[in-house]
Amino acid sequence: MKRLLLLFGTIGWLQADTKINNEVLDQLIQLLENDGATQSLIISNDERIIHEYYANNYSQNNLATSWSIAKTFYAALIGVAIQQDLIDYSDLEKPISYFVPELKLDSKSDITLYNILAMKTGLEITEYLNEEMFFSINNLNFAMNVDPKEEQGNVYEYNNVNTMLLNPIIESIFGLTPHEVLISEIFNPLNITDYGLWKDSAGNDMTYYGVDLRPIDFMKFAHLVMNNGKQNGVQIIDEKFMFDSIQPISKGTGEWFGLHWSVRKFNESKTLVGLEVTDGQTMFLIPEERLAMVRFTKYFHNPYKGHQVKFGPLEYLLWMPYSWIKYITTLVAAETAPGVEPVDDPSINFPDTKSLGVSELNCPFTAPDECYGVSKIQDLFFGLGESATTLK
Repeated sequence: MKRLLLLFGTIGWLQADTKINNEVLDQLIQLLENDGATQSLIISNDERIIHEYYANNYSQNNLATSWSIAKTFYAALIGVAIQQDLIDYSDLEKPISYFVPELKLDSKSDITLYNILAMKTGLEITEYLNEEMFFSINNLNFAMNVDPKEEQGNVYEYNNVNTMLLNPIIESIFGLTPHEVLISEIFNPLNITDYGLWKDSAGNDMTYYGVDLRPIDFMKFAHLVMNNGKQNGVQIIDEKFMFDSIQPISKGTGEWFGLHWSVRKFNESKTLVGLEVTDGQTMFLIPEERLAMVRFTKYFHNPYKGHQVKFGPLEYLLWMPYSWIKYITTLVAAETAPGVEPVDDPSINFPDTKSLGVSELNCPFTAPDECYGVSKIQDLFFGLGESATTLK
């Protein structure tokens, strides 16, 4: 475990003089751009864009949607709170009821903020991995009513409910909604002006998915993380919090997990940090080599409909067993035939990354190391740099 000792032994990444392996770069580009579902691909080296691609009928101005990459944005707000002295780093060990007093008598009242961030709450996960929350009218109410099934701190389990619980915690700390905080504390310093932030049908800010940005603006956030939470010399996210967030704290299946970040590969000199989520949306970093990549799949959404979830006629079916709802929704948001334009139902509004093509490289609900496409992307990106590293 020499790599772990290196990771935990110092704050501040290794700085690298990175030479790009052009053969590997070409293979990575070809793999991702030959996938008909790819909307955009951007790769950077030391914050310089070395490759930028947009599919036909898309440009740099079209928004992409994050799905679960959004989790890293909202978790970062806890680091912002520490940097602004709104809370102390030691407050991560305080229970959720400290921040959300209405949970003082709740079964999960003692679950700590740290364990929420580390996905070690022990909260119940259904056979459908709590997908039912997305298809509930009030996602926050769903999350607030999930009970623990085992003791916190023992087992890592990826659970959307954990991140939805950051909603009331963020609001308690800042006195503003999560969306308001994200805009003022992350978007404004990064000069991100074109965005969509999703709410559930009841009007609650989504914190486990639902950030729509231009791909280049997702890359700005990746660079912020790569720079230890610092932008133009100003520390936005607490440095220790940012460092700890991307450490391999808990072993999952085919990946390690930090504080709302995944560690996909590492050796004694470098680490591949990031997420590859629902339909192939990807944000990968190798901080030691100052490499970053964002890839998004084709997004079908009419921005004039806004960013509040509407189920249309499906809302009247939400009382049904979830297995039925899941089947029905696969028919509503299914890939259309080649050359056929998807139908934009005015009564339905949610992030749709299936209608315009399903990624050949993605394996939903499959461990990264068990999915050929994801493993191939990770291996190529991990081999992209040929660096001589020195401690910063």
